[in-house]
Amino acid sequence: MIKQIAKALSIIILICTYTFTTYGQKGPEWILPDIPFNETETAQLMEKGTSSIKGTASLKKQGKDNFGVKGSQILLFPVTPYFSAFLELQKKYNNRKKQATLGPVAFTYRLEGRYTDDIGSFEFNGLKPGKYYIVSWIAFAKQKTVAVQTGTSTTYNVYGNALASSAIYEDRYYDVFIENQIGGFVEIKEAGKTTVVTIN
Repeated sequence: MIKQIAKALSIIILICTYTFTTYGQKGPEWILPDIPFNETETAQLMEKGTSSIKGTASLKKQGKDNFGVKGSQILLFPVTPYFSAFLELQKKYNNRKKQATLGPVAFTYRLEGRYTDDIGSFEFNGLKPGKYYIVSWIAFAKQKTVAVQTGTSTTYNVYGNALASSAIYEDRYYDVFIENQIGGFVEIKEAGKTTVVTIN
C-alpha cells in the first residue's frame, strides 16, 4: 500500500513538473499578416535586374554611432501588400508575449547581404526598379555597475576589542551588449542605376 502511494505521488510530481516547465518556457505568440501572401507577384519583383543599392547603416545610441560588424547580416525584402501589413503588425506586436512575423514562404523571398567593413557599408546588386525594405540588427554597449566587496572595516574600542565591522564595497563597471533592429525603405526608380542610401 505504501509503495502504491509513493508511486502515485511520484507520478503527480512528474506531471506538475512537466506542466510548470512547459508553461514556464512558453515562447511568444507569433502573429501573421491577415492578408494572403501573393507568391507569384513577389517572385516577379525578385527577378534578376541591372540596378544596385549601395549605402551605410548605423544605430545611434547614447550619443554614439554604432555599426554592424564586418561580415554580419543585412537583409533586403521586396515591398508588397503582405510585407507592408507585416511592418504595421510589428509596430503593435513586438514584445515577449506577442511577435509579428512573416510566413515561412514569404520569408524566403529576400536577399541576404553582408557588411563589407566595420563602418556599416553594404551593397545589393541585380535588382529591378521597385520599392524595397532593408533591415538589420546592430549591437551597442550599455555600461552597468555592480558593487563588489573588496574588504572589511572593523571598529575597535580602547582595549583592542572589536566593536563592529562593515563591508567595504567598490563599484565595478561592465558592458552589456544589446541588439536593436534598424530598417528603412529604398526605391529604385531606374534600371541600370545605383541608388545610394543611409539606413539608421
